Amino acid sequence: MRVRLAAAGLAALLAAPALGLDQDQAVKVAETRQAVLKVVGWNVGSMGAMAKDLIPWDEALFARNARRVAWMTTMIPDAFRTDTSQMSLETEAKPLIWQDFARFEELAGNVRASAEALVAIAADGDEEATRKAFLAMADDCKACHDRFRDKKE
Repeated sequence: MRVRLAAAGLAALLAAPALGLDQDQAVKVAETRQAVLKVVGWNVGSMGAMAKDLIPWDEALFARNARRVAWMTTMIPDAFRTDTSQMSLETEAKPLIWQDFARFEELAGNVRASAEALVAIAADGDEEATRKAFLAMADDCKACHDRFRDKKE
């Protein structure tokens, strides 16, 4: 019961604007969105290594990870909906996200669409086409990162 209440509370935070958001709530929101992106990155890592021939090509693993990434990208706009730009947080999210949220949603939508296309192409088993689709998705990720993410030091 506590888990359900905590999940419902966090869902309400993510769906609401930052009106009245306290520091603890903002930290939870930031941790949630970072978790979404960490799962994306964890799955993209092995796909990228395969696409670059750093590890052997594994069609089943690639297809599974593509499905995971496509699912997780559906959560990105919701994970960023709550404006935490005025809070003191350790985050790479630029305040520009909430100043231009329509553009952020558009770029996140591009990532989702290219991830979904990757799923379909990877399911066909054409390695070369899958590599190209992966690179297209990576370009969409980069477009969003370039505009809305602070560079890691």
